[in-house]
Amino acid sequence: MAPRREEIRDALRQRIISGLHLGILKPGDRLPSARETAVEFDADYRVVVAAFRELEVDGLVEVRPRSGVTITMDAGRAKALLPMFSGRIVDVLVEEVVAGIPAPEFPERVRKCLETLRLRAVCIEDNDDQIGTMCAELELDYGFECAGIDIGALREGEPRPVELRRADLLVTTAFHAAEVKRLAKQLGKPHIVVTLPRGFREELARLLERGPVYFVAVDPRFGRKLTEVIYRGERGVHNVRAVILGQDDPDAIPREAPVLVMRSARQKLGDAAITRRTVPLARGFSKDTVRELLTFIVESNVAARK
Repeated sequence: MAPRREEIRDALRQRIISGLHLGILKPGDRLPSARETAVEFDADYRVVVAAFRELEVDGLVEVRPRSGVTITMDAGRAKALLPMFSGRIVDVLVEEVVAGIPAPEFPERVRKCLETLRLRAVCIEDNDDQIGTMCAELELDYGFECAGIDIGALREGEPRPVELRRADLLVTTAFHAAEVKRLAKQLGKPHIVVTLPRGFREELARLLERGPVYFVAVDPRFGRKLTEVIYRGERGVHNVRAVILGQDDPDAIPREAPVLVMRSARQKLGDAAITRRTVPLARGFSKDTVRELLTFIVESNVAARK
């Protein structure tokens, strides 16, 4: 049941942090009971209670036997919530020491597994916003040297960009998985299809059902893709509002409305007020994608040292 508990915990954490950041929730607010949450997630009541208990350890909520679950963390602390806590680091070190690796040696072993090679990735998508988001994640969280390529530039018969030949890994989303898989096979290179954390997408879907959600971006193609592809068929698709810099005025967005600013747009906006009242972007990819990326990085670095 651990994966299900973690999935529910992460979804609840994202929901609470987003609500605090947007002003929808505040410290002291009571959340739906564990039984109500179990019905929502179609999960065992005990699994939901365990998920809330983990959030309590993080300092995000307080679980009271008769009063239910209340929020204890304010927006500033929630925004600064660290993705890894000392207890998790200790757990990792315990496993390594038991396996015969002295704790002081562990950091150097990790460094060699991550930094022996300077790996190059190419992110392939059909718009600048998704390309920019993928590249930023790969560079900041995984240390890749990253380039972006519009899939429209990879038409049959056209010269292939030099970045493709130099790449160690091709990266795309589910929307172009089939094309990139064929391309990777032709080039003899590995590829990974990245996904976002499920809880983040579910939280956006919840917000869309409640009212308009504004997506600030730089590429009109991404704006169209939001309604025609990404949220097509969702009950809240009519509440998608794309705000394209250079075409639309972000200052016209209602102050109380949820806003998601894409990384590429955030770079252009700088310290504009709109960037300080946004839905927090999911930090990193889904756990499955993280594992796939780290497996590729570690195996590549270990092979290079043999």
